[in-house]
This record gives sequence, structure tokens and C-alpha cells, in this order.
Amino acid sequence: MSIVEKVNLTTGTGWGSGSCVGNTGSVPRLGIPELCLQDGPNGVRYTDFVTNFPSGIAAASTFNKGLVYLRGKAIGKEHKQKGVHMALAPVLGPIGLKAAGGRNWESFGADPYLQGILGAATIEGIQDEGVLAIARSFVGNEQEHFRQVGEWEDNGWDRLEKSISSNIGDRAMHEIYMWPFADAIRAGVGGIMCSLNQVNNTYACENSYLLNYLLKEELGFQGFVVSDWGAQHSGVYSALAGLDMTVPGEIFDDWLSGKSFWGPLLTRSVYNNTLPQQRLDDMVTRILAPFFAIDTLKLPSDEDTPNFSSWTYHTYGQQYPYQHYGPIIQQNYHQNARTKFSDDIALNVAREAIVLLKNDGHNLPIDKDDGIRKILIAGSGAGLDARGYNCKDQRCYEGPLTSGWGSAAVNNPFVISPYEAIAKRAREREMLVEYSNDNWDFDSLDELSDLVDLAIVIVTADSGEGFIEVDDNYGDRQNFSLWNNGDEIINHVASRCSKTIVVVNSVGPVNMEKFIELENVVGVVYAGPLGQYVGQAIAEVLFGEVNPSGKLPFTIARKKSHYVPIVDSLKDSNDPQDNFDRDIYLDYRFFDKHNIKPRFEFGYGLSYTKFQLSDLKIVEINSPTEYLPYPEEYLPIYRTIEDDICDPEDALFPHDEFDPVPGFIYPYLYNENVQTLPDDDRFDYPLGYSETNTNSPPLSGGFGGNQALWEVLFSVKAKVKNIGKYKGGFASQLYIEFPSTFVSSPPKVLRGIDKVFIKKGDTATIEFNILHRDLTIWDTRSQQWIIQTGTYKIFVGSSSRRVELCGEIDIGA
Repeated sequence: MSIVEKVNLTTGTGWGSGSCVGNTGSVPRLGIPELCLQDGPNGVRYTDFVTNFPSGIAAASTFNKGLVYLRGKAIGKEHKQKGVHMALAPVLGPIGLKAAGGRNWESFGADPYLQGILGAATIEGIQDEGVLAIARSFVGNEQEHFRQVGEWEDNGWDRLEKSISSNIGDRAMHEIYMWPFADAIRAGVGGIMCSLNQVNNTYACENSYLLNYLLKEELGFQGFVVSDWGAQHSGVYSALAGLDMTVPGEIFDDWLSGKSFWGPLLTRSVYNNTLPQQRLDDMVTRILAPFFAIDTLKLPSDEDTPNFSSWTYHTYGQQYPYQHYGPIIQQNYHQNARTKFSDDIALNVAREAIVLLKNDGHNLPIDKDDGIRKILIAGSGAGLDARGYNCKDQRCYEGPLTSGWGSAAVNNPFVISPYEAIAKRAREREMLVEYSNDNWDFDSLDELSDLVDLAIVIVTADSGEGFIEVDDNYGDRQNFSLWNNGDEIINHVASRCSKTIVVVNSVGPVNMEKFIELENVVGVVYAGPLGQYVGQAIAEVLFGEVNPSGKLPFTIARKKSHYVPIVDSLKDSNDPQDNFDRDIYLDYRFFDKHNIKPRFEFGYGLSYTKFQLSDLKIVEINSPTEYLPYPEEYLPIYRTIEDDICDPEDALFPHDEFDPVPGFIYPYLYNENVQTLPDDDRFDYPLGYSETNTNSPPLSGGFGGNQALWEVLFSVKAKVKNIGKYKGGFASQLYIEFPSTFVSSPPKVLRGIDKVFIKKGDTATIEFNILHRDLTIWDTRSQQWIIQTGTYKIFVGSSSRRVELCGEIDIGA
């Protein structure tokens, strides 16, 4: 490839300058089209005839690796059908440090192990369908406030000069925030997106320690790093720091200007010798390599192009609608990407995601034989929002949550509301149905509540991405209160109806203290954003067609003070700092360390049946070693790509061949006067930068880090018997308590999940593999993973605080 061809693959063509939300330049000479990058993690964004899958947080609630793989496979199928080359999925950051974080609903819960296992399963599913997965966002993007300079200008925030800095300690970086990305790399992920925030006061997308050392060296990542939209803040420096692709291409908040840190400036930097050609070659190699290295992927050709436009839903329109430029062409082919497979997976994930939190008196499932002849369905979450269920980026909130808002939102092809699904089942059972979705008309609600045998109140709490403000929630939630007067609705109904069921449909934890202990609130159900089948899944659980098997992927606290607060004020600073003071004590680890009783712990979830665990067996497969073996040395660099020594004139804009599209970012030079550095001078490279690679990898040696980390050391098995009345799913969890030989660790950490479905009276076997990495801690002094000597306690149970079986592993010196 020529220099301009290489640059064209690294640089986005600009916002709106292509079919997808992100488009790189093409290489027509080799038949490589513009590469299409499209959101996202819950389905294909900005198009029609696709499935809105349950959110990441809902998928996490299933605790079902196999089902989450199928969810990834279904999402990949639909991206493929729409002509997408790279799916911006899955989300592995935020990790859930802050319970009010706006985008927690996109990822897989507040535990690095759970995020890693489910993220890897999603990647395998997407890439098995021939679509390259891009895991996001690396790293420390734990809140939406102040993530981007210039995003808001309210409340004095226009003084912001830099994005917020997530200040993360070395041990927490390895054991918490990097952990799921190691799983992603091990699974073969093709791309990783760097985040908008700073990390330890350097922007994530130009943080060489983060990208070059931790990601590419330590974790052995051989794919490409792509910027979040607008996360690039420099040209040569970001390239040297490890950024390989920038999208959408422009400088943030200067859309359609054609101004880019790369594009023609990257071409010039190669010709004037400020960016080594070897680095440009590495960038392009990393972008193309996954298409050759992964059996299920192939390099797109001119025939593999998107059949939709992210910028218009009309069938025909101008080629570049944002620029009002170009001929009228067919923009959307309205290809139906949905299948029975995707429908089944979306519904099954929604079913398994529902968590039963309270069932006093066993009033669930609803049964006519229990004297339930007349029911009330109440709350704004029961019916559809009057504005519809496809408000732009899903910012409507007066209805059930199919998703949060922002770039991970997907158009619903339809929505089955809770009212619709519950009323249908009630009518089939000859019950009478009353309905109220006015959360402020208490006179009518009180009267209805007096007259029914059972009431179902559906309440919500929403959040989303920071570029959208909803009811003064700038992405992140202001508090943990229910939206739309939810607490008042519950209290009014429960004060008059002795059997009140509350369904909390929310993006994360909410404050339940105002209603959870009310005598008449006999049942509480949690449901994350469940996609298009939200109402059907809820109704099936309430009426017992499905036995709930979901588990909380986060802790629900009794007090707001037990959560990590959002940094939401600049105070006297225009450079906000966010110190991650909880270190490795994330979510349930914090509650356990300080012996704080939560309202509902991580991993909690009831069933309509009962299970009994027994017969714990721990078998050593390989002997643990305190230190990792030293990996093989890197092979000597063998350069097969020769430097391009062409004259800059070869890179000039070919004005004779075409007229430039306004705002489109091209790789060409605008004049041939490229001033090179004198032979006795050199570019002012960042401190510690070297143009030569190391031949001694300290911890790497393969995908995900040192290969010994992935070796199975112990096998753990146990028996689970269904001793209740119904068939049901049991999501078993394995936790490990580490010895404190060198440093303190949390009382227990999740290191295994296994879900089985068991008929009444039957028994099943649950199995876990304990890997070398599962027993390690990150030693900050020696800068390596080590296994401490001592006794490791093994807990198997149904939540982080409900342990049914206990065993030990002794590791001697």
C-alpha cells in the first residue's frame, strides 16, 4: 500500500460521511471498501427491521454463559445481515464502580470476573457470525459527567478545560479494570476502544502506558485500538501512544469541518519524518490482521457494504444527507435482519434476566385458585409512553424500559408492554382487570386499589449517555429514587391493597427503603432494560409460566452513602479529578470488607422452587506455582514491509479525478511543500518513547497475558437437587477467600458461575474450573501476578452472602 492508502484505513471519513456511525477510508485499488463501524452492544443502531435485545445488565442478570454467547451470536447475525463490518460491542467498561453511572446498563454488572466471562462469550458469538467485535471502553469510564469538554454548558460546566481524570491504583487497574479486557483478548477480540476520560491525568487514547504497555505488551493484544467518538486530542502523539484508528475522524465538536488530527496531517507527519513509517505500518497491520487471523472473519470487499444509512430512515435521499450534498440514491434497503433465532434469544434472555427479590406468603406466581379474581395494573412503567417507544436515542422515559438512552439504544420493531401482556393472561384466567398509568391521579388510583384482590405496580428509573440530558439527569442519575413519582404510587396502592406486587424496571439499583418492608408489599421483582419483549417476560414470570432464575449483578444498598458518588461539581477546578479510593473493593467486596448489611446482595435472587446443594469435590489438575514462568522471548523483528520513499508529490490531492465532498476527510496532501527535519535534529518524542521493540516481554507471551495464567489448576464440582414444586434454573456461584500472606484481599471474590435447569425432584452437577489467574493477586512491588502461600477457602452458593458449601485449598511454600 502507498502511504495515503494506509492513512485512509486509519482515519474516519467524518461524521455523516458514510453509511455507519463510523467509517474509515477505503482502498479502491485493492477492493477494500470503507470499513463500517456500528453500534452496538444491544443490536444494530440507527436502522429498522432489527431486534432490540435485552441490555448488558439484563444479560448479566441471567448468570448464563451459554445464553449470553447465543445473544452475541444473534447480535452478530443481525449486524452481518445489515452489512456491518465491525460491531461496537460488547461494553466492558464501566465496570459499575458507581451505581448511578449513566451507562452501567450497557455492561455486565459490578464484578470484573462476571464482566470478563460474559464479555468473552459475547465476543465469540459476534465473531462467529463473521463480524469483528470491538470491546469498549478502555478504561475507567465510570461516569458521564465531565467525560468530554464542551459537551454541556450548564451549571458553570463551560469552565471545563479537560475531561475528568480517573485516577486508578496499580493493583485495582490489574485486578478490576483490566481484568475483563484480558478475557476479551483471550477470546480473540479484533478491536478495543479507548475511552473519553483521562486515566491518571493523561487522555486514555494517548496514554502510552495504558495502550502500548498494559494493553499491547502485558495483555498481548494484537488487534487495533480505536478512539471513542471525539476521544482523540492530538496527532502524532496519539499515534505514538498506541492509537491505531480514529473515528469519526474530526476534532470533537467540529463536525463536518473536515478538520482532523490525522488524515492529511498523518500523511504529512510520515513524509516529514515525525512519525516512523514502521508505526504507520503497525497501525494498518493491526486493523487488517483480525480479518486474516480469525477463521470466521474475512476482509470485506466492494460487495460487502451496508444496506442502510445511519442518517436517514427514508428509502431515497442525497448521498450525504448531513452535508446536503450528492445525488439522490437509495439509502435504505430495509433489509429484515430479524429471525426466529433472534426473537427466541431476545425473549429467553429477558425471561432469565428477571430477579425475584421478595415473595412473602408465596403470592407469586399469580393463581386464580388463591382467590385472585380482580387485579390492578398501575404505574407509568406498565403502559407505553405517549410519545412512542422509539424516541430519538430512546430518551423517552414514561413507559417500560427497553433500554437506557444514548449510542447503545436500538429502535424497537415493536414493544410488548407489561399492561398488554399481564392483562392478556388475566383475561385468559377470567380475571377482571383495572388499569391506571397516571402517576399523579391519586383519587382514581386509591379508589381502584380498594376494589381489587391483587395489584401490580410497575415503576422505573432511567439513565444513559452523557450527550443527552433527561429531566436534569446528565447521563448519570442524580439519585436512586424511582422516576415518575414511583414511591408515592407504591405507597398509595399498598395502603389499600393487601397484596401488592412491585416490579422495578430500572438501569441499576434503586432506593427501596420507602416500600420494601411495607406489610402489603408481598412481592418485589427486579428487571433491567429487557428490550422489545419487556412486558411478555415480566408477565410470564408473574403468572408462573417461567420460574424466575435471575440474579442481581450488583448490590442494592440500604443507604445512598454506601455507593460511590458521582463527581458532579467542578467546585474551584476546571480539571476534575476522580480518585478511585475504593481500590479493589468494588460493590459487594466493599460491603463485605466493612460488614455492611445490604438490602439485597450481589448474586441474590429467589425462585418459585427450592434447591439443595451437596457433595462438594475439589480436584487438583495442575500444581500451583507462586510465580509465573518466564515467557519465551519475542522473535527478532523481521521486516517484510519496506519504507515508502516516494516523493510527496505522489500524495497530492487528485483534484482532476473527483470533486471533494464537503466535510469529508481525505488522506491527501494539499501541497507538496513538506518540510522535513534536518539530519542532525529529531522530533521531540514523548519521554521514554523508543522506535525499537523490546525483546523481553515481562508478563505477556500470548493473548490475554502470560499463558500460564489460563492454565486450569483445580476442578470443582457439586450436586444440586430441586426439592421444590416446580422446574427451575439455579445460577450457582463460586467465591474464593484469599489468604493475607502478603497483602489484604476482599473477604471473597467471584471466580465461577454455572447455571443448570432441573426438573422437580431431579439432581444436576455444577462444575467450575479454577484457573491460575483466579488465585493470583497483582503484586505492585514485583510487578507481576503471584499466588500467595496459605489456605484458600472455596465457597459455593446462590449469592455472595448465601454460601451452602465450603472447602479449602492449601498451597504451601
